Amino acid sequence: MTTSAPAAAPAAAGPSRLPRSFQWLWASAGSATFADGIYQVALPIAALQLGGGPAAVATVYTAARLPWALTALHAGVLVDRFDRRMIMVLANVVRTLTLLCGAAVVMFGGNVLALAAIAFVLGVAETAGDTAMHSITPRVVTKDQLERANSRMQATELVTRFLVGPAVGGLVAGLALGFSFGAVALLYTAAAISAIKLVTRNEPSSAPAKFSVREGLAFLFTRRRLAVYALGVGLVNAGYAAFQTALPIVALQGGPLGLTAAQYGLLIGASGVSGLVLGLCAPTLVRWLGNRGTLLVGQGVLALGIATAGLTLSLPLVVLGIAGTGFLVLGSVITVSYRQRAVPDHLLGRVTAAYRLLAFGGLPLGSALAGGLGAITSPRVVLIAAGALVLVAGLGMAAVTPAQEES
Repeated sequence: MTTSAPAAAPAAAGPSRLPRSFQWLWASAGSATFADGIYQVALPIAALQLGGGPAAVATVYTAARLPWALTALHAGVLVDRFDRRMIMVLANVVRTLTLLCGAAVVMFGGNVLALAAIAFVLGVAETAGDTAMHSITPRVVTKDQLERANSRMQATELVTRFLVGPAVGGLVAGLALGFSFGAVALLYTAAAISAIKLVTRNEPSSAPAKFSVREGLAFLFTRRRLAVYALGVGLVNAGYAAFQTALPIVALQGGPLGLTAAQYGLLIGASGVSGLVLGLCAPTLVRWLGNRGTLLVGQGVLALGIATAGLTLSLPLVVLGIAGTGFLVLGSVITVSYRQRAVPDHLLGRVTAAYRLLAFGGLPLGSALAGGLGAITSPRVVLIAAGALVLVAGLGMAAVTPAQEES
């Protein structure tokens, strides 16, 4: 059963101070996303080391992402039916054991199919663990603390998954690939231990005896704002994925900017730094600008940042543009906090799973956009189109967002 604290505990913490239990949730999420960042670099390197080529890399990446299409909705049912804290713990334990098997495959000469199977199991654990993590936050903090809690969670995820994690992953994998898998396993272990320490508030028992995937989908698509957010975030992710695909072609040696790998790493780092700062400042920006204003600023600057290298090859301006992509975190704070506030607790796992299925569906769409459009035009045109897509999605989400969130 979920560990419960006295009902008065969260109120004592007050809106200005997050409860101690949130620090354990934050630590668990940070450890898991740090592990994800290292793993996303180690996985393709492992596929190549096992004798594969581009097809092998595509195979393991497909295996890693396929569970979001196959199991995400069912993971939502599990999250609503069982103890969310224990699902987080078990998901990270499964990740740890699976990564240890992955280390053995790499060190003792396995094959790409074995690596793909490991990637698939990790993907299944990710769908359950991440859905539980995003659904448990309202049980840890009060509703008026959601923006502050999510600003920390989103900023940490941006930095660990997309900045620090890949950098550490490349360094460790270059030294010893098997050790990099072991380091990821250690981080998932830390995530499991932190989740054990979680203390959640008592929740009223309003859950029905029967749980179905259909209920979550129905709730999502009959709430206009939620549905627009889910589709909008999917389009933003599509634009961002296209940006990630086209930017290296423009920026690295052989492209118009002609940067070295080290210089490119520093360029990308500008996004992580700005994302961290903006994530921590997000609650203040929401108070100053309101929800709609914060969303418009965040998506507008993100769109311009994505398009910058398509519009100009001035390196200082490109650096500013890449820093602007850190504004992605503002939209995440607004949309995630609203979902956690608007959805009844007994439906939150299923709605979150359905929402994230649509949102993550934008990633392969963006890659396809980059490949198809880039083949008939140029990578710089892809960047401009990706920025335009993000801007349109942002305007659509802002249109259904009130200036101030109702209590």
